[in-house]
Amino acid sequence: MLLLCSNGVKAESAFVIDVVDSENFDERYLSFLNGRGVMEVDSFYPTTNGTHLEIIERILLQQALYLGGETRPITFRSKPQASASEFDAIIDGKSVILARTVWHDELLDFKGSLYISEPIINLGEYQAGLFVSVNNKKETETDNLKLSDLTVVVNPRWRVDWLALSNSPITMISHIGKWEDMLAMVDAHIVDAMMINFSVGEGLELNYKGEHFTPIKNVKVVLPDTRHFIVSKTHPEGKKVIAALEKGLKILRHRGVITKALKQSGFINEATSDWQIINQQMIAPKIND
Repeated sequence: MLLLCSNGVKAESAFVIDVVDSENFDERYLSFLNGRGVMEVDSFYPTTNGTHLEIIERILLQQALYLGGETRPITFRSKPQASASEFDAIIDGKSVILARTVWHDELLDFKGSLYISEPIINLGEYQAGLFVSVNNKKETETDNLKLSDLTVVVNPRWRVDWLALSNSPITMISHIGKWEDMLAMVDAHIVDAMMINFSVGEGLELNYKGEHFTPIKNVKVVLPDTRHFIVSKTHPEGKKVIAALEKGLKILRHRGVITKALKQSGFINEATSDWQIINQQMIAPKIND
């Protein structure tokens, strides 16, 4: 459990935010803060290689809550993903909020139980690469690569990912399992690639537990949906929390902080701005301009 509060503050007075333990980024999150308080963060360039979105979302969430009036010290509580959904506890009211955004498509059946924030990631902003192992030389360039021969692992429960890749030339390999297990399949060359959002690491590379992965150059996929923070309607503090969150997010958006964070973190990545979108037909043509 990661406690972000001053000495002497009782644990029961803290505001609890859930994180999924299979994607617990505490070490990299603390490295990014580097001793700064969350409200001191005004530069979002990463200090480690790899995707940075989950860390940035943690920062933006806390800043929004604070600006909206929720100033209690925050505790991150790691919870296992016990079912297909990572937000069952929020639907049930056992938890009030999750530390990461969720696709709007995944929320359609639960609007009676959830407050949904304004979009953090707007339509067309979520663009991802097809990452291969750096020693998989034949797949690292598209000059002689036929996309229809490319095998890409994807979890069919990730509906937006599945839909995006279904509308591309690649061959999908279905795998229901953890993100880390899918990456291991790429490292072992069981499949060619995995779709992962970009980072600002050198050469756009991803370094995960000593293994290196790189995106196939000049091609990318756009995920056709928006992403939002969610708050429980059935939790006793839900109404208060969503009010603070929405107020704070409006302030951050007005100040340009959300766009700045997404660009500086490499999520909206200038280095890939002219890469070909391989599922272009799903979105407006201007996204690829």
